Amino acid sequence: MASWIFGPDIAFLTVVGAAGLGLLAWPSAVRALDRRFGGAVRWWTIALGVAAIYGIVIGYNLAVGLYDCSYTGGVSDALAFLASGRAFLSGRDPFEVVSCGTAVQVPYGISTVLVNALGSTGGLPGITIVWGAVTVAVVPLTWWVAGPDRRRATLTLATSLLFVPLAVGQIDGASNMIVPAAILASLAIARYNGPLGAAIGGFFATGRFPALFPTAGAAGRFPRRALSVVAAIGAFAAVSAATLAVYGRSFVTIVFAGELSRHSFSLNAWGVLLAQGWLPSSEVITAAQAALIVALLLVLWWRASSPLGAVVIGFAGVALLTQYLSFNFLAWLLPVALVPGRPRWWLWAIGVVGTFDYAFAFSIGVADLGVVWPYELLDLAMTALLIGLFLDLWRWDQGARRPTPVATTS
Repeated sequence: MASWIFGPDIAFLTVVGAAGLGLLAWPSAVRALDRRFGGAVRWWTIALGVAAIYGIVIGYNLAVGLYDCSYTGGVSDALAFLASGRAFLSGRDPFEVVSCGTAVQVPYGISTVLVNALGSTGGLPGITIVWGAVTVAVVPLTWWVAGPDRRRATLTLATSLLFVPLAVGQIDGASNMIVPAAILASLAIARYNGPLGAAIGGFFATGRFPALFPTAGAAGRFPRRALSVVAAIGAFAAVSAATLAVYGRSFVTIVFAGELSRHSFSLNAWGVLLAQGWLPSSEVITAAQAALIVALLLVLWWRASSPLGAVVIGFAGVALLTQYLSFNFLAWLLPVALVPGRPRWWLWAIGVVGTFDYAFAFSIGVADLGVVWPYELLDLAMTALLIGLFLDLWRWDQGARRPTPVATTS
């Protein structure tokens, strides 16, 4: 269960959610902040605020032993990451480790393992620091990619329930920030070198392999389009092949097959089917989902008008199609903050519904009380929001294809 769902943590979620809503409801709020604070709303001030909140919450969690085996009563994600990083540095298998006396599978690819390895040199605090750095990095990356709307886009991201609350709620939330950080870095670099930006995106997509599809979709709109697509898919394939050569079949079984067949819960409509026992483990269903995602990738190559459009549409499509939509995976939608207009409202609503669904309806209602219907209703609500987001993103992206009318005089 998440550590932040009671007392002051609920107040924190309320404040963040209200701030995000206020930013959307009163567009003049950003200009008012600039007038009041003399233009002090810059990426570094936002990043410092994010770092301060992360440091305070994670520091407290470390001080009280929140990540220790004795506190969790079982496996700790933070300790599993620590064990994985140390296993990599010692030449052992980082995908299957022992944590809290239990064999644990770590279903994240080599780019995540490398971050864990770096953090493991500083012990458990080091693990929290490296993932905190990845989380904070999302702020300047958003600022640099956003263009003229950078201030509002960055504040929209910073006040999303899918950003700081998710990152400090559990270390796996912070680790999922590697996906938006990587895709934003890829978009930024691609402005100067399309194949290089695509290759970087493909490498980091190994950390969470479904991220390859939006990454490859964006590469189809990078400069030197064909070479960029080859670079994205090639980097992913080369790194995955090298990892397979070193660690063998356990890598494929844990990182790919295990995640594709995972049937624990889901925050989209698949969760209702799982809760009712109507979704048997089926290779046919998995194959159909994979085919639809590949079809979406082909459509993005054919019709997307911009790299950002391909990214956000791709992530919305993956969120709809996957039969395991974890709460932490919702962080992948954060680049939607770069899209003006209604998509930002959808992002805010998805953050609210996802938080209540996971933290209350599932973690308390289903897991503790055995009450399923609120979880099912929120899963359906999440699906409706994702559909709305997908359609609005598509309209926005296709609207960018149409030339702006030019006024004429008679």
